[in-house]
Amino acid sequence: MLKRTVLFIIVLVFVSGCASKQVLKSQIAEIIKENPQIILDAMRENNLELLKIVESGVDARNELNRKAKFQAEINNPFKPVLSPDRASIGNPDAPVTIVEYSDFLCPYCQKGAEVVRDLVAKNPAKYRLVYKHLPLHAESKKLAAVFEAIALIDKDKAFKFHDAAFQNQKKLFDDSDGKVLGKILLELGIDLGELQKVLKSAKIAENIAADQAEAKSFGFDATPTFLVNGVSIRGYVPEDKFEAIVELILEKSPKKETTDGDICEDCLNKM
Repeated sequence: MLKRTVLFIIVLVFVSGCASKQVLKSQIAEIIKENPQIILDAMRENNLELLKIVESGVDARNELNRKAKFQAEINNPFKPVLSPDRASIGNPDAPVTIVEYSDFLCPYCQKGAEVVRDLVAKNPAKYRLVYKHLPLHAESKKLAAVFEAIALIDKDKAFKFHDAAFQNQKKLFDDSDGKVLGKILLELGIDLGELQKVLKSAKIAENIAADQAEAKSFGFDATPTFLVNGVSIRGYVPEDKFEAIVELILEKSPKKETTDGDICEDCLNKM
């Protein structure tokens, strides 16, 4: 009977004038306050519909947060250290710089690495790719050290090792005797004696530690994470979607002026 009374009052709210609505709303609020079981019963009877409403609200909130975060990074992009001493591929003056924070033994990193390598291979003038380390395991850190050691010898071979390590990722998971790693190095033509000497360089540990500290300062704690002109893409994203995000970043990024005051042709119109 009480539920019917509430429903009748609600109907009156919609057919009444503004003043009457305020009074009726107060009456409804008072009834619900005195009889909260009405709301609980309605929620139990319509739990699936309620769940859909809640899920829809959560999704909408998350989407708004994602868009706000994206725009905030467009306006104030992260500024990773881009040292010429570190290994990179593509065009050094490319309009798009991708920084890859990764772990050689992370399955999603393997998929993400394929995406960014393919983008650079298809359009090397457009992209520059810089590989940085966020190793989450001891064995991953060893592979990161090998990459850095190879980079000190030959930066091009460092990215060949990058590709080979990810391609052989499953085998490297269980490579306690180092045979898989040794085979990769031999196939790449790496002088193992020279590599062992270079691995003792303090620069290697410094680079890995700097990468980890930088990622932490940006709030990155999972792999893979990418920065595209300072805007983050977190997790594995298929190539078509990744490329679409790149274009969106370019589209929304403000124009940059060259030293002579001309607008850089590779930069984007401000939205």
